[in-house]
Amino acid sequence: MKAGVTDGTLLYITEVHTSDYQKYSYHWQKTGGELIIRWDNKPHWRNIETFPHHKHQGDSVPASERIDIHEVLKVIQGRLER
Repeated sequence: MKAGVTDGTLLYITEVHTSDYQKYSYHWQKTGGELIIRWDNKPHWRNIETFPHHKHQGDSVPASERIDIHEVLKVIQGRLER
């Protein structure tokens, strides 16, 4: 799902939940495609202490606890208010 943000940026939301599987990705980007931040649980950063949960910010991939859409929207709102 794609959602427009009031400042013209875009938020792509992916959530898949079953009884034995959970996948999420919240990808926030500028309209030109430049990444602002993405949170996801794709299991490809095994060295991160919160594996498989992590986020992408610029060229870095820091640890991140499991996040949900409500928390993502709070982060975006906080950045827009600055």
